Amino acid sequence: MDRNAFARLCELLQTRGGLLNDGLVTIEEQVAIFLNILAHHKENRCIQVRFYRSREIVSRYVHRVLGALMHLQEILFVNPTPVANDCIDNRWKWFQGCLGAIDGTYIEVNVLD
Repeated sequence: MDRNAFARLCELLQTRGGLLNDGLVTIEEQVAIFLNILAHHKENRCIQVRFYRSREIVSRYVHRVLGALMHLQEILFVNPTPVANDCIDNRWKWFQGCLGAIDGTYIEVNVLD
């Protein structure tokens, strides 16, 4: 993630998500802790060492950022739409009413007629 995207995410979490800067940990550090855990699959112990914070502090701010993200779910997360019943696309016509893969991954399958 580049700096501009990180700054916009922090601003969005603060203005629309309700994430607060309480004077102990800045919003940027809260988001950085959260993203490190998600992106690098780091444990609380590794984050404690990297950011020089206690286990309780790391846990508290991860939950706060997650709560702010949940307030933004209408903005950040797209609701999936099921495959239409009248779909004629060969890739999707066999999956009428299904939501499809979450990340858009296609799995090559041969369906017998």
